[in-house]
Order: sequence, then structure tokens, then C-alpha cells
Amino acid sequence: MDKNIDIEEIYHVPDLKFAKWCEMTFSINRGVYNTIDEKLFDTGFHHIYDRRKAIVVFLKKYVQPSKRAKFYKFGQGNLAYALQQFSTERFDSKTY
Repeated sequence: MDKNIDIEEIYHVPDLKFAKWCEMTFSINRGVYNTIDEKLFDTGFHHIYDRRKAIVVFLKKYVQPSKRAKFYKFGQGNLAYALQQFSTERFDSKTY
């Protein structure tokens, strides 16, 4: 999967390709991707297009990939905290 694929196109690819794009672009593993996807679904992002857009916004805001590590590490409890904060912000402002 091309890391530089058009952002609008990426929202429409099959799930595995989207997850791989997130891995290549943001250095997150599939478990982190699945956790983000599930939490956003649980907090009201039921439409896949909207949820994928929210995933990308979340990752751009909270992930700073390192060239030294293969995968970005949130640390214990930090992913859940960031998702809670993000979900609250998104539902309050409806801007993503």
C-alpha cells in the first residue's frame, strides 16, 4: 500500500489496507488500530467513513512516530485516556 495515497481514497479501501496504511503512516500496530476503531465505534462513530476520518484525525493529533522504534508506544493507560479525551472533544465540537 502506498503511504502517499490520496487521503479521500484511503477512507474507502478495505479494512486490512486501511489498517496497513495507518501502520505505515503512523507507526501503530494492528492492536492499537483495532482498539482505536472499537472505541470510536462505541462512542458513536458508527459509519465507517466517519470513523476512519476520526481515526486519522486522532492519530495526527496524538501520535508522533519515532524513526528509532518500529511502532509508536502510548504507554500504560495513555491510549485509553487519549481516546476518552478525543471522543469528548469531538462530540462537544463536532469538528473532524
